[in-house]
Amino acid sequence: MNPDELLSKYADGERDFSSVQFIEADFAKVNLSRADFTGAKLSGVRFFQANLSRAVFLNADLREADLEGAELPATDLSTADLMGANLSGANLSFADLTGADLRRSNLMVAKLINANLVGVNFTRSFLIGANLRGANLMGANLSSSNLSQAYLCEADLREANLEKANLQRALYNEKTRFPEGFNPPKAGAFCLAPQVNLTGENFSGVDIPGVNLQGANLAYIDMRKANLLWANLSGANLNGANLSGANLSGANLLGANITDVNLEGANLSGATMPDGVVHAVSQKRMPAKKIKHK
Repeated sequence: MNPDELLSKYADGERDFSSVQFIEADFAKVNLSRADFTGAKLSGVRFFQANLSRAVFLNADLREADLEGAELPATDLSTADLMGANLSGANLSFADLTGADLRRSNLMVAKLINANLVGVNFTRSFLIGANLRGANLMGANLSSSNLSQAYLCEADLREANLEKANLQRALYNEKTRFPEGFNPPKAGAFCLAPQVNLTGENFSGVDIPGVNLQGANLAYIDMRKANLLWANLSGANLNGANLSGANLSGANLLGANITDVNLEGANLSGATMPDGVVHAVSQKRMPAKKIKHK
């Protein structure tokens, strides 16, 4: 079977492609959602920006596969061999990767929200800026991996191997569970919680909807283009903060200090302002660069 034949069979309603063999075939931008590739040999195959949602790759060989920007939500990749695969920017939210081999893989800015990553081997993998919110990483091997700027809020890392892992500027919260004895601040990670001091830090582009930073010191923080949907910033010190282009829709800014804050292009639809006034829902963008709060 060649790639065109597989796509033709898929178009005719067939979904069982277990044990097929394709080496370095090109399936870029195709729709193969819910297809079953159990035990398939797919090393080096190009799935660039392909739709593979709810597909099954149980025990499949995907070594060196190109899955950049692919849609893989709720996909079964358990025990799959993804060593050296490119998953940068891929959406793996709610996917099952139990026991998968992801050594030396590229998962930069990938979405792994609520993914099952129990026992996954991430040794020497790149997870820079990856969103691991709510992911189950129990017993995962993250030794020598790069988790800098990763989002670890609500993630479960109990019994994970973090030896020589890079967690510089990774973000976590009070619900993140780390291995016993592990010290996140010492590793360079930042806690997102009420009353924290993040003065002058650079969190531009962060995706932290619903974050609770009540009473936090966020003076001069850089949160350009950050997603702060429904964030609790009540009582926070935002003096001189850069929130240009940020999504503050529904955020709570009651009692916050917004002296000299940059809100150019920010979405304040439905946000509660420091004086208690709810920002108009229809007026989404702030034209002024700075607000002088008296």
